[in-house]
Amino acid sequence: MIHIVGMGYAYPEGKISNQFLESLGTGTTADWISEKIGIETRRTSLPLDYILETKNCDPRAAYDVCTDTPTSLGTAASLMACEKAGIDPDQIGMIIANCCTPTQTTPGESQRIGKALGIKRTKAFDVFTACPAFALHVDFVNNHKEETLPDYILCISTATLTQKVDYSDRTDGAIWGDGAAAYILSPRKAGRLAVHSASFTADPIRSDAVVVDTYGYFHQDGRVVRNFSVLQTVKMMRELEKNNAIDWGRDIFIGHQANYTMLQQITSNRNVPESNHWHNVIHVGNQAAAGAPASLAEHWDDIKPEQKIVVAVVGAGLSWGSVLLQGQ
Repeated sequence: MIHIVGMGYAYPEGKISNQFLESLGTGTTADWISEKIGIETRRTSLPLDYILETKNCDPRAAYDVCTDTPTSLGTAASLMACEKAGIDPDQIGMIIANCCTPTQTTPGESQRIGKALGIKRTKAFDVFTACPAFALHVDFVNNHKEETLPDYILCISTATLTQKVDYSDRTDGAIWGDGAAAYILSPRKAGRLAVHSASFTADPIRSDAVVVDTYGYFHQDGRVVRNFSVLQTVKMMRELEKNNAIDWGRDIFIGHQANYTMLQQITSNRNVPESNHWHNVIHVGNQAAAGAPASLAEHWDDIKPEQKIVVAVVGAGLSWGSVLLQGQ
């Protein structure tokens, strides 16, 4: 059985408030953002003065002024995960990374983070799908024969999407935050969480619904993506409830951290109490694939023995997946 033996997260220091977005003069208001999206602040690697002066009019220039990169955030999250797991980075036998805002295509994000961690010899490669990468990574590892895997596998999702936002757009600027999450899997070392099941599916025909241009901005068909996200997440939750005796009075739900009002629709549909809904989107923003595992990492010390944790994530691809975990 695969276990998660340690998790970590990292966010930039910069914060974008709703009041700051209102001050950009795009026609949005702090109250509208709170009501429609439910996000209050976002973490950003861009200086606020730079956003105010340029509205990030040339996203290619963002790298020159940013305080953090996907690599620096992914490295910080990985170090926290190693600390939680009680291992040194050189004990990691495999690195799997996901990044939808890479600063380079080669070397891969896995290799850049491995270098920053000082790991001299390991298997390092990228397994990439944007927002549902946590489910993809766990499913990918879970489908291997355990005897073929090393003791410790470091998985990372990292993104700096505020560098890909046109801040003259009243909607996109209200969504995104920057962040990274790391999770160390092991096929033979017991950890705080056991993986009971994992799944991942994609529908490439609808892949153009969410796009992050290499030299341009993020853009999406917002209404289509939101409807898909809510319906698909509820469907995954129902399937897990049917087969696994989920008790929302005890067990935990973590969804894709797209926005808080969307998550409220989902939890209302499945009668999940707020106390058992772990999330970070209100204060960090949508961190793409990092959001859900970062929310879990923030609650690492709150996990109870026998408690089930349902992670259901959706997004670019269009793709979706779920992971059922149980506290040990």
